[in-house]
Amino acid sequence: MVHGQPILAVSDMLLSGQHNYTNALVALALADAVGIPRKASIEALKHYPGLAHRFQLVHFNHGVRWINDSKATNVGSTEAALQGLKVEGTLFLLLGGDGKSADFSTLKKYLAADNIRIYCFGRDRAQLAELRPEITQQTETMEQSMQLIAKQLHSGDMVLLSPACASLDQFKSFEHRGHEFARLAKELG
Repeated sequence: MVHGQPILAVSDMLLSGQHNYTNALVALALADAVGIPRKASIEALKHYPGLAHRFQLVHFNHGVRWINDSKATNVGSTEAALQGLKVEGTLFLLLGGDGKSADFSTLKKYLAADNIRIYCFGRDRAQLAELRPEITQQTETMEQSMQLIAKQLHSGDMVLLSPACASLDQFKSFEHRGHEFARLAKELG
């Protein structure tokens, strides 16, 4: 809102997540400051898909959103993805990889909701599963987790890869992990 007037409904944007909405407001303020017409800025925000591997919608089918946040290679990045996230149905969260001895405990407060299911894979899956063992399943690979998730999906659900870990235990890079997630999302979803 600007001067009490709504600017753009977040539902009209391709981006999602509180951190992206905040960034959009900053972008609008900067565009206003340099004289870019507001209508052009709003149109750009409606069609901007975001950067690859950064809370990127990679597949939408039957009301299910598949979000690639493979760039979330540390706890802080995953916290940013989860902060203020609203999911109509169930959030299927994929965590895993090489945590590099990170303290994952700060994620607990974001995992307290009843509509979250956690799937942990990779080297530090057991440590991540300790965050909420009663709603967590462990698998060796991300693909195995995604296969289990795909069988349970309903309209309004979200599958979010925001692993809080580096990818090098199973992938060449976070980009490789993200591309595999996107490929599997299209195949399974």
